[in-house]
This record gives sequence, C-alpha cells and structure tokens, in this order.
Amino acid sequence: MRKRLSALRSRAVVRAVLIATATLLVASAVLTPQFNPFTRGAFLAAVNAATVWDELVRWRIAMIEAYHQQNRWPTDIQAHAPEMAQPQVRVTSPRTHVLQADIAHNSELGKLAGTQVVLEFNSRNGTWTCLPGTSPIALRYLPLDCAQERQEADPFGWLRSLIAGCAVAFAVSAVVWGMRHPLIGAGQLRPARLRRTPMARLPKIDRLLRWLWRLDATLLAAGVRRADWLRALKCAQARGSERAPALAHALAERVSARCQPSSGWALPGQVFEWQFAHGLPISLDRCLVFVPTSGTDEAAVLRQLRTVQTGSDVLLILGEHSVDTPLPLLRAYADDHANLHVMVDSASQTEWLIGGDALQVLLRQLAAQLRVTRISPYQTRGGITREASFFGREQLLARVINREPASYLVVGGRQLGKSSLLKAVQRRMQGHPHTACHYVSLRDHRLAPRMALQFGLAADTPLEAIVEHLQAQCEGKRLMLLIDEADLFFRDESHNGYVQLSTLRALSEEGRCWFMLAGFWDLYATAVLDYQSPLRNFGEVLAIGGLEREACRELATEPLRSLRLGFASDSLVEQLVDASGQRANLVAILCQECLQALQPGERAIEQRHLAQALGSQAVQDALTGWERLSRDDEACRLDRIVVYHTALAGHSSLEALAQLLQSQGIAVDAQALRQSLARLQLAYVLRRQDARYRFAIPLMQGQFDPAEAQLLLHQELAGARHA
Repeated sequence: MRKRLSALRSRAVVRAVLIATATLLVASAVLTPQFNPFTRGAFLAAVNAATVWDELVRWRIAMIEAYHQQNRWPTDIQAHAPEMAQPQVRVTSPRTHVLQADIAHNSELGKLAGTQVVLEFNSRNGTWTCLPGTSPIALRYLPLDCAQERQEADPFGWLRSLIAGCAVAFAVSAVVWGMRHPLIGAGQLRPARLRRTPMARLPKIDRLLRWLWRLDATLLAAGVRRADWLRALKCAQARGSERAPALAHALAERVSARCQPSSGWALPGQVFEWQFAHGLPISLDRCLVFVPTSGTDEAAVLRQLRTVQTGSDVLLILGEHSVDTPLPLLRAYADDHANLHVMVDSASQTEWLIGGDALQVLLRQLAAQLRVTRISPYQTRGGITREASFFGREQLLARVINREPASYLVVGGRQLGKSSLLKAVQRRMQGHPHTACHYVSLRDHRLAPRMALQFGLAADTPLEAIVEHLQAQCEGKRLMLLIDEADLFFRDESHNGYVQLSTLRALSEEGRCWFMLAGFWDLYATAVLDYQSPLRNFGEVLAIGGLEREACRELATEPLRSLRLGFASDSLVEQLVDASGQRANLVAILCQECLQALQPGERAIEQRHLAQALGSQAVQDALTGWERLSRDDEACRLDRIVVYHTALAGHSSLEALAQLLQSQGIAVDAQALRQSLARLQLAYVLRRQDARYRFAIPLMQGQFDPAEAQLLLHQELAGARHA
C-alpha cells in the first residue's frame, strides 16, 4: 500500500511539473518572446532586420555612385565602403555587378545570424535584384524591393504549409484522443487494466478499438484471448431475460462448475445452482448464484436478501456494482462476514471472464467477504478426496503406481492418512490404459456382501464371482481392489479360519486380481504376528507414519496462498510442523484453528494466532484416542502404563518398563510389552530412537501434568496388580 501511495504521489508531482512547464512556455511566448527559447530567434531577427537592410541599402547607394563616377564596376569595393559605427554585414564582390552580404554570427541577430544574401546590379535600368545565398534568409525578413525573389517563390506555398500543419495537428489530436480517451486510454497505456473494466463498458470499448484498428493489439498486450473477449462481450450485450442465464453459464464454465436454474426463490431476479468439480482447493461443493434484474431498486433487493433462507449455502450476487452504477448498500451488506452472501461486482465479472485465472478471482471474492473457516481449504476429517489438498507420500505412491501390479498391506493408526493414500492411488489409476482400480470402504466384517452391493450384484455373490464380474467389465485390464477400514474383517477372519483371506490370496497368486488392504492393529497382527495367517507374505507392508517435512510445509502454506493468506514468517511454519510431529491431519487442524483465530481484515497468521491454535480444544481432541488401541482390556492398560511412564520420564525403554512392572509386583510378559510398544509406534503415539521411545508428537508431552500423570500411572499399576 505504501509503495502504491508513493507511486501516486510521484505521478502527481510529475504531472504538476509538466503542466507548469507548458504554461510557462506558452505565456512567455506571448508576453516575453525574447526570453522564450522557442521564439527568441524569430523575435530578435524581426527586431534587427531593419538595421541589417539599412547597411545593405547604404552599400547599394555607394556602389551606384562609384559606378557612375568610374563608369564601370569598381575593382576595390572596400574603397567605397560607407561609414558605419558597428557594421553587422561583411560585403564582398565575387564578380562584376554582384554584392555578397554575409551577416555576422551574432546571437543578438536571432535567425538572421550567419545567413547570406546576394545582390545583383542591373546596369541597364539601375535596379537591384535579391538572390538567396548558401545560407538564405527567410522570405519574411526580405524587404519589399526584393521583387524577383518573391516572384520566384511558390505562390501556393502558404496554402500547402497550412494544409500540412492541419494534417499534423489532426494526426496528433487523433493519437492523443485515442491514447487519452476515458474509455480506452487506460487500456492503451496499461493494457492489464482492461481486465478490470466494468462489463457495461465493454461494447463501446470494442467499437472504439475496432474503429482504431487496435482491438487485436490491445487484447494481445493485455493477455486476453479473443474467444474470452467475445464471450464477455456477448454477456455484456445480452438484454432482458437472456442476460442472467448467459452470465451465470459463462462464469460457471470458467471455473468448471455445472450450472442449472433454481426455482422457488422470492428474489427480484433469477437464481442458479452451481456444482463445483472436486478439484476446487476449498471446502465448497456447491453454491447459489443470484442475478438481480437490471434496474431493480437496490433497497428492494436488499430487503429480499435479508429474509431469504439459503441454509448453509453460499449465495453469489452477480450485481452491476461499478464506478458507473454504484450499489453501496449491497456492497456493504456483502462485506458483512455474518452472512453467507458474496457480491461479485461488474469489474470482477469482467476479470473472471477474460482474466488469466478465473478460479483465483472466485477465491479472492470468497476470502474477502466470508469467514475463511466457512470455505477452509483444510480437510480435517476423513480421507482426502480433493487432489489439491493431498500433499506428500510421493515415495509410497511411486512404489505402488510405478511398479508391476502387486498386493500391498497399508498399516497405520487412525487419521494418519491411510484412506487418503488409497484415494490418491485411485485418482492416479483413473484412466490407466492397463489397470482398472476400485475403492471399497469396508467398515465391518462383511467383505463379499458389501463388494457385491457396491458393484450391483446380489448380496450373496461369492468373492470369485465378484472378481469375474469386474474382470468382464475391465476389457482385458488388470484389476486392483483398494479395501479400506478392513480391521473388523481381519478380526472376524482370525476367528473363522481365514476362509475369505485364503480366497484373496489365491486370486492374487493367480494374477486375477491385486489388493491393497488398509487397517490398523488387527491387519498388522494378522499379517506380521500370526504365522498361520494367509496374509503373511501376502503383499508388501506399507507403514504410514509422519508426513515428509517439506510436504508438511506445503500443506500448511499452499492452501492459504490460494486465499491470499499466509504466515507472518517462515519460522512460524517450522514451529507448527515441529509441534505437530509431522502428523498430516494435525497440521491441517492447527492451520484450521489459526484461521479460526484470525480477526476480520487480518491476512497473516502471527505468533498469537498459532499459540491459540496449539492450545485449542480441537487439537486436544485430535491427540486423544490412544487409550483404546486394542479390543483387549489388558493390552490397553499396558499401553496406558507405557504412555504415562513416558510422560513422566520424558522417554522410556523396554528395560525401564520391565523394571517398573517388576517393582510393583506385576508379572512381566515381555512379548506383551513389545507388542504394546509396537502398537503405540504404529498409532504414531511413540517413536523409537536407538533403544528409547519418545512421543512422536511433541504436543502430547504438554497434555500431561506431572502430578496427574503420576496419579494415573499409579492407578493403572494398581489395576494391573489386581488383575
């Protein structure tokens, strides 16, 4: 803002200096021409012309007298030179009957200085003729008796000069008019301004630019495609009932939204519904669009908007607000963050249609007039479904996508990104020429019935028949099934002899289908700890842990950048990443809480916002849930003992835990203790460094008050002794 104000002041100073200079030159040319650099020469020449020609007249008289005395042209003319106090002319006779007058190089003579005139004497009739020299005197300074020279001059020269002057003046005026015209002048001097021109002006600008043959050049300089210009022009020229549909559909097309009319609204205009594509980098799947009828009273529109019920939907108002037709009441109403109404003014509509990135225009309008948390780009629950919100995991994705088909077991705690990884694989496999990929969210133990219903088959269809059905639809492609939330299925299989798991293994070994199974402890225990399980060596185990550090930075900053928000410094980003332990969903929650802490008008996240987010209830809730990582109560109690001991000591180890249990008279099961540590690592509660275990997320250490942790540990140890 300061740079812009400084630039405006500089322009004002330059403009004032130019105006003052032009005024001074014009005034001095009229009042004091002898001091004006453009009129001084002509003025001094006119003043001194009489003196110069007085000398020449005296030379002519002296030469005539000498001619009559000697009856011939004198050989030495200087002997007959007239007496003069300060001669300004040097006269010589290059040949008989000819005088060559060279006017002195005196700046006080103005335009006469350095010029030359030749006088020729006619002895028959005793007259003189003026002839131009090598540096001729301008005709306007010659005396009237130089008749021959004036007769030889072009009698229509003045007319030609007048015509040429008028032509030049017309050309200059046309250029100035074209450059400074209030409609197209700014677009000529700064073509980028064309993108922010109110739509009502576009038809007239189009006519003027076509008349000047400047349309294509101006569009090229402004970076506007001709097709986009014609589309915007069509919307601007639409009238009556055609205007609203044309405008709504054109704007929707630019942001890849599906537009359809919406009826039943008591609003003075037409309402449409937009369905956005999944690639939108904010949490906005749909919105309503209201195009007021042209000429409707602003106050009447505002009264209707205050009473209309849109639920949780955002309402875009495509108003005609501009410098030409201001709508201050609607503008102020839309700027109030308490409602979900967003006004897109006329200039922004033009930028939307002919600018480079229409989506950025939409995001800018939403961020400026809504609470940012309403359209937050951060997804804090469930698997990431928008590609723009998925960051990192490049190595894991490359291992799955860039290899020959194989089966994989994705293990990790809740909210670590298993579902997001599977959905990212599905998005990247869409349209693959050789592989067909399907995502199945299981959520219970009934694998075959859920798959059958999802693919339009009877619920009692066996797994082999489901795979055959999918293979028939694949047309020779390889089949890959992504099965999410599979823990209950594995637990049920372990109790029933692994019947369906054996089928999955057989299908994979036969090359008929490959699987990507995602789960937590039950999947891990089935695949790693149970030697008899069909999942052992079924596929490569992919453990989901913390996100890559650079991906965490991008997750924290890139979504904000799309809304023209950001962190006040890079150190705040590093502090956020460190506190989250690089856990993806915790980074998103912290950023969401930072947005919640922003006040209206604030555009940068500062230390106080981050501090508020770190202590928020949402972050505390995200760190809970580790107390019940298993269905076995004894295993859960052992997990809690490990965590409380780590909170008190700052770190833990297998040896230290065994000594603690033995000191309390509790029988130590080393295998159970190892499984507890493995389970807590898998849940991303602890991480191992050498032989010690620490909290994977630094924020978890702050959850425990030392006195409370000591009390909780004693209670769990007491419960273990009684058990």
